[in-house]
Amino acid sequence: MKAKYDFSKGERGKFYNPKAVFNIPNPDGKDVGPKMRLNNKIAIVTGAGRGIGKAVALRFAEEGAKVVVDDVNDINGASTVAAITDAGGEALFINADVSDANEAERLISSTVDAYGSVDILVNNAICSTADVLNNNWESNLAVALRGTSHCSEVVVPVMQQVGGGSIVNIASVNGLIGLQGIHAYSAAKGGVIALTRSMAVAHGKDNIRINCICPGTIQTEVWEPMIERNPQILDEITPWYPLGRIGQPIDIANAALFLASDEASFATGAVFVIDGGLTAGNHQFPI
Repeated sequence: MKAKYDFSKGERGKFYNPKAVFNIPNPDGKDVGPKMRLNNKIAIVTGAGRGIGKAVALRFAEEGAKVVVDDVNDINGASTVAAITDAGGEALFINADVSDANEAERLISSTVDAYGSVDILVNNAICSTADVLNNNWESNLAVALRGTSHCSEVVVPVMQQVGGGSIVNIASVNGLIGLQGIHAYSAAKGGVIALTRSMAVAHGKDNIRINCICPGTIQTEVWEPMIERNPQILDEITPWYPLGRIGQPIDIANAALFLASDEASFATGAVFVIDGGLTAGNHQFPI
């Protein structure tokens, strides 16, 4: 049965408002046009070939960032870059496997070679859905946890040189509560939460803010194998969410934008749960 979900339209949710921008005031009090929240910032987004990573890359580019798109899939990575450049933005694709420390170092150094520095790092890369469902410990830990550590440890000295920066780690509600039998993925994401807090404490003195986002169910291509097994799975999950819907990639991209921007200048070591109310409690519990 063909799945009814169109993931190609998942980068923007129905609440996305492209006109919701800030204006730059003149000294005389008149607005002079839209203010780019990440204007000329250099941002790296790992796992940016599709899903959440792609939405983050597009959103950052819309706000003026020069985006380095990292992905191990050349076609997906090039597609994200094309979407950015076709819209008038600037982007560069680098194929780097962040589970390899040397590859992570190449990703950061190549970005510095191209743009001079790094202001923002979004650690979003994950292993395959099959490895998540099969509890492949090595794959989950290598990409989600060690990959996050590899990239962060290399980018910190770069950010120190320019007086600070922002690192946004994409964790998961699986790192906060027990869900099904996905043990390796949950443990890896729980590790990302702990790593976020530890590094935030260590590098606050460097003006490097390190936060993480814990998404709930987000409608992305990651769900395709599960939809093939059960075409109704997303419909079955939705009632567990108090807001009555599952998330879209833009929901997470907007949160990442806030954390990457100067608007979040006092936020570090924080765990932002963007989950439609899933972890707030069981609203279906009979009383």
